[in-house]
Amino acid sequence: IRAYLGAERGTLFLYDKENNELYSKVLEGEELVEIRVPVNKESLAGYTALTGKVLCIKDVYDERELKAIDEEIHFDRKWDEKTGYRTKSILAIPVNLKSELVGVFQALNKPGGFNNDDINKMQQLSFLLGIAINNALLHQKVNDLKILNDYIIENIDEGICILDKDKKILLANRFLELMMGSIFSCEDIRGKNFFDIFPYLQNTELSNKIEETLETGITTLATLELMIIKIIPYLDEKGRIKNLVTIWYSSL
Repeated sequence: IRAYLGAERGTLFLYDKENNELYSKVLEGEELVEIRVPVNKESLAGYTALTGKVLCIKDVYDERELKAIDEEIHFDRKWDEKTGYRTKSILAIPVNLKSELVGVFQALNKPGGFNNDDINKMQQLSFLLGIAINNALLHQKVNDLKILNDYIIENIDEGICILDKDKKILLANRFLELMMGSIFSCEDIRGKNFFDIFPYLQNTELSNKIEETLETGITTLATLELMIIKIIPYLDEKGRIKNLVTIWYSSL
């Protein structure tokens, strides 16, 4: 986008709704650092986020030009003073998705300044930027949730084994591994049929309750010699059984 506009630099800020701040990662020397900007009139990116207005400024150090836009608008010079970089012209545009703010794109220092043609280009691109940001954030949330789920599953004090509808093992934790006498590792049994790995559990109350849960979609309990197993159906968005979560407790 920076090259497309003919700008020296470009920064994409993401919106942190919880803290009402914009944030971005920038290079400071050889280190990637996070910068945060409050959504208020104390910075140009913050002003754009607050008002939803596009800013096209020829000289950010020209107070008369700034005050002609808004008496309260302010250019934060701290970053220029810290890095030695001199900002002159700026184009800042809000990035929205479904009328919700997701970020601000800011382009700096185009020779001769930015113009209406640049504004039109950015307004056309901002929709695609909004989709890209949303997809990236969703991907990050999924990754964060997976890490959290893996952490919980590995540290819970019960055995966990998740099966698909064909009774293939999708996931098992180390407590199940210990309960089964460490005959197999969690990695070894992943993707294999549960009853191929544990044939002695076939034709038991456990196998019967698994079939019952698959047929009815209702949580069931199975009792073995020293263990109680809870079989929980995991449903998709249409209410169909997708997986079975089995939780293994010691009955002692």
